[in-house]
Amino acid sequence: MKKFLLIFLLFFTGCSIKTAIKQDPLYEKTLTYTQRGQIINSLETKALIDAVYLNPLYPEKFTKPTFLIGVYNDFHNTLQNQEFKLTLNNTEPVKISKKIPSFILYKNFPFYNEWMNYYIVEFNQTQKPYVLEYKSKDWGEVKFTF
Repeated sequence: MKKFLLIFLLFFTGCSIKTAIKQDPLYEKTLTYTQRGQIINSLETKALIDAVYLNPLYPEKFTKPTFLIGVYNDFHNTLQNQEFKLTLNNTEPVKISKKIPSFILYKNFPFYNEWMNYYIVEFNQTQKPYVLEYKSKDWGEVKFTF
């Protein structure tokens, strides 16, 4: 009897979680505009990066191509350091800010990770498609196309 009850509770809980996620349109839309990558060297992860293209999620708030970037790396765990470079269509950001506006509930976004540092990164207008590149001097690169 206890096994049956445990199985029933697990099944019921699992279904309610799936239903809650399916009914969150912002989560689903955010998932569409989120990409994740990592730079690996010799089976060791040197950097993780998450990129969320914010313009389609908040069209009234951003006029220039703007991204929420989460990074985790071996170099002070910051976006701005001498080892890594972030570009959009081969152009550097015009603004990088650690202050994330309160209307961006990024802790509820897909792939949120407490170990990462998050930044709002703004670029000048450029042609689409947008190719966001996070490149290391020594270990390779990650490219996302939006």
